Amino acid sequence: MRLKEPDLLEISKWFETALGRMSKVDRQKKMRMRRKIRDEIYLLLTWERPTPSMILNRWEERLSDVLKALPHDSKDELLKLLLKKMQMPKA
Repeated sequence: MRLKEPDLLEISKWFETALGRMSKVDRQKKMRMRRKIRDEIYLLLTWERPTPSMILNRWEERLSDVLKALPHDSKDELLKLLLKKMQMPKA
């Protein structure tokens, strides 16, 4: 199932909240992280059939510095959010 723009905005908001909780990263580095995150999130609009594991694998490669700076359990929270957003609607 493709992600829609409201879903992407919620994922973006999740990242923004997570970045706000990071105190050890300076402002300029956070700005670079936000840009990378935004680029990766909106690239998802072009994917035909992404899965949460595909998305997370790509982000582990492309956003490794961001994911390393986040708290330990953040990746699990992100996976849960992706799973929730990509569930098939019940008919």
